[in-house]
Amino acid sequence: MSNQKSFDPISIWKTNFKNMENYWGQSMEEQMKSEEFSEWMGKVLESNLFYKQIADTSTKQYLEQMNVPSREDLANLSSLVVNLDTKVDDLEEQLEENLDNQVSTSEMTQLKKQLNKIDGKLDEVLSFINETQKSDENGKNNENR
Repeated sequence: MSNQKSFDPISIWKTNFKNMENYWGQSMEEQMKSEEFSEWMGKVLESNLFYKQIADTSTKQYLEQMNVPSREDLANLSSLVVNLDTKVDDLEEQLEENLDNQVSTSEMTQLKKQLNKIDGKLDEVLSFINETQKSDENGKNNENR
């Protein structure tokens, strides 16, 4: 009795499935290689594209009538926001540079004032030296006389 095989529906099903898969796989592959199949597939793709275009235009018209932004409108808006953000960043950089330049301008003004003071003191020193030389020359001239 142990030599008898028991009824196994799963193995029958597997065998049947493999046979059907081989048969239909070969016939489908032959059909897909044919020119008619390519033409048919092209027509199917064209009709899908046509229906998608109709759906897109009708959806866009509906959204416009309902005064609701479309995906395209939101994409344009986000692009404008990004551009605005970039411009604000550029303006901030320019403002910071101008402030830095103003600080350096005020520093330059202070340096000019200091140079003018030094120039004035040098003029005083030169005039003192000139007076001293004149008085020395006058003293020598008086001694020579």
